[in-house]
Amino acid sequence: MSELDSRMQWLGEVDDQTTLEVHRVVSAVVALGGAVGWLQIPTLVDIGQWLGGWRAAVTTKRAGLVLCRVDGQIQALGGWQAGREGAMGHVAELTKVMVHPGTRGLGLGRLVVDTLIDRADSSGAELLTLGVRGNNHGARALYEACGFTTWGVLPNGVAVDHHRFDIVRMSRQLRLPADAVIHGSRAGGVGGSPARHDE
Repeated sequence: MSELDSRMQWLGEVDDQTTLEVHRVVSAVVALGGAVGWLQIPTLVDIGQWLGGWRAAVTTKRAGLVLCRVDGQIQALGGWQAGREGAMGHVAELTKVMVHPGTRGLGLGRLVVDTLIDRADSSGAELLTLGVRGNNHGARALYEACGFTTWGVLPNGVAVDHHRFDIVRMSRQLRLPADAVIHGSRAGGVGGSPARHDE
């Protein structure tokens, strides 16, 4: 078994020990102001409910939460979730990627992101997206190293008390079907309309 396989575990049944260990990681990250979606340290009950939501999503086979263990203890995690089936069903989002502050520098973030990319790809996703706080240059560099590029910025999209931060949106193209016809943004095609010019 490879080092990667021995460290990575996909969320299955949610037990008390898993909830405690995930709560430990989330609490440590949030306590340092980590940009992972919580402004206050969540309670153990909150994390249990959050994991329950992930467990329900996992059963659809269009989502997954990976847990990274070091010496048997969860030290990092991250999730992916495909869009609702339909026109955007081929797009998946990476979310809640975090590493316990005490184990940063071990390459766990890269392990988590690479694992999420592989699973989303093997599950049929064609395009991955994510959002990262603009001032989180370390995370942005990690995602760029994993093949993501910036496609947009939402100015002042994150509010932390009276501070405002940009949301940087990034994406990575995965495998396209052999019969995919790329239209891009040029005029024509289903749902297209010509430009209108006022006289």
